[in-house]
Amino acid sequence: MKIKNFVFGLIFNIAETILIFMIGKMLQLQTSYIILIMLVFFVSRLIYGNPKHYNKWYRCCIWSSLVFTSLFVLTNLDLLAIILFTTFTALISSGKADVTDVYMWKNVSKYQDVMDFIKYNEFSDELISFENKLKNADSLTYMLYKYKFKENRTFEEISQLLDIETNRITEKLDKIDFAIRIYCKI
Repeated sequence: MKIKNFVFGLIFNIAETILIFMIGKMLQLQTSYIILIMLVFFVSRLIYGNPKHYNKWYRCCIWSSLVFTSLFVLTNLDLLAIILFTTFTALISSGKADVTDVYMWKNVSKYQDVMDFIKYNEFSDELISFENKLKNADSLTYMLYKYKFKENRTFEEISQLLDIETNRITEKLDKIDFAIRIYCKI
């Protein structure tokens, strides 16, 4: 299975690289500019570590195509500026940049009141009973509850840990949220 995934990943990465190169050629860029931008982006992502990937190959391909198309279009401005912008884009896509911090947004979860209830009432009989019932009913739902409500993990972390899409995580968390509000009378 690992070999199959490796081969598929290798084929996809080669095809994606060719597609990105062809986009640059369609925009009539010099080959050296195309290669320079691609190398800066890929090396920057490696330096920043832990590059983010979509679970679906077509989403990854669309995202990469859009990012590189925008970078290629901007090469008409200034090569140094585009290299800096490429590095910044790689930083953001690696997950190391917290763009919410730049704009001073307060990242409050819609489940914050439930998470606060759990935090301050962890030894409540109702809460312990709810957790036991949830654990006995469905282990996946319990793991979602634990990761989001107790450990306050991000949707991306939960998606990677449990290998499920974020829209399914949202659906299940909404059900857990509703259930705990009723059961614990929040």
